[in-house]
Amino acid sequence: ALSAARSAASWARFLIPAIFGVWADLAAKHWAFPQALDLTLPFNGRFAQHPWSAIPGVLTVETVVNPGGVFGQMQGWAGFLAIFSAAAVLAIVYAFVRSRRKQIWVHIALGLILAGALGNLYDRARFGVVRDFMRFNVSWYPYVFNIADVLLCIGVPLLLICWSQKPSDDGPAEAGPAKGI
Repeated sequence: ALSAARSAASWARFLIPAIFGVWADLAAKHWAFPQALDLTLPFNGRFAQHPWSAIPGVLTVETVVNPGGVFGQMQGWAGFLAIFSAAAVLAIVYAFVRSRRKQIWVHIALGLILAGALGNLYDRARFGVVRDFMRFNVSWYPYVFNIADVLLCIGVPLLLICWSQKPSDDGPAEAGPAKGI
């Protein structure tokens, strides 16, 4: 099987979603949080911007910072979460390098996961918190999230689906022993 690391097309499938995803996440966070975060001020997780409906009945923009991990768990563990995120970035790149050149959807999924990890890692490294600003208007999902979270929620299941499928060979089918002889 031919390695993705030696294929320009594989790198493009991996890096284009990663670069575009990081750009989209950071641009959206900059839009939602136009003022620099002053973490010396008490904010209780929320900022002065009042929530407003971006898509009536579906999506509300509400600026919140999360000093923890997914679903607000591990509050105050920003340093550990930053180290974990950095290790995840390395694992994602390793998984790409070890992938095969024709695993198109694996490369795209890894690029999306990389974008999500880098977007939230940037926030943790720069601010010590993750900036979240989108909320679905449904009672069963009360969490506020960001573009990086969306990319992770698309990339991880896509990668799991790809990895659960029977692997295909990159080369021509090998001739097996003759049947019925």
